[in-house]
Amino acid sequence: MSEILKQNNNITTMSEEILEQSSQLGNLDRPQVAILDFGSQYSHLIARRVRELHVYCELYSCKVPVAKLAAHTLTAVILSGGPNSVYEEGAPHVDPELWQLLKDRNVPVLGICYGMQELAHVFGGKVAPGLKREYGKAMVLPTPDTTCPLFTGIPAGEFSMWMSHGDKLHTLPDGFHSVASTANASHVAIQNLETRMWGLQFHPEVTHSPSGPKILENFVVGIAGGIQDWKMSNYAEEFIQEVRLTVGEEGH
Repeated sequence: MSEILKQNNNITTMSEEILEQSSQLGNLDRPQVAILDFGSQYSHLIARRVRELHVYCELYSCKVPVAKLAAHTLTAVILSGGPNSVYEEGAPHVDPELWQLLKDRNVPVLGICYGMQELAHVFGGKVAPGLKREYGKAMVLPTPDTTCPLFTGIPAGEFSMWMSHGDKLHTLPDGFHSVASTANASHVAIQNLETRMWGLQFHPEVTHSPSGPKILENFVVGIAGGIQDWKMSNYAEEFIQEVRLTVGEEGH
């Protein structure tokens, strides 16, 4: 038991370090998808999936000051998963001023797992423990007679996605509608078309979610209008340029 507690403490410490250390290039000129990291082991994978679409993105701590984000041209914001329970004391939350910034600029938001629960927590929904923890593949059933732009191009009917959560959404946040469910949860995909916000309980970024790349493409490119002109070589060039601006040509 003491070994388990030690491992849990290590995980907590690690997640706190991740929240504080998530970094980004700081390119102010290029439109970007901002990924806010709540300590998920998959956060860097979300960034990779966005870059595979040739869309520029940066990874930030979820605690990033809103003024830092406001300095950028935001194409979209993605809220990552995380190991915490959103309703617990000390759980990480974004800068409250972020929501007004996104509203003023009409920036679309996608919350993944904890990120969806953060949307629910902020906008009046109820998140609580589920009857059982869900980890592994689950069949997602789109809600009949509803249309969700995230699911454009995905064959009709159930589709398999990867779940990893203990909490679940019990009551929808204000203005949101449920657009998909599983046998274990009534609300695994939600949307508010008016505010341009979507939430997913499952993880579209992992390879175990076959339709995940299409869902992310629908959000990043179809909804947010991300420009597909970015290449990994651009990242290297921009990084070198930033280093030169920081330390000078002579490296001193």
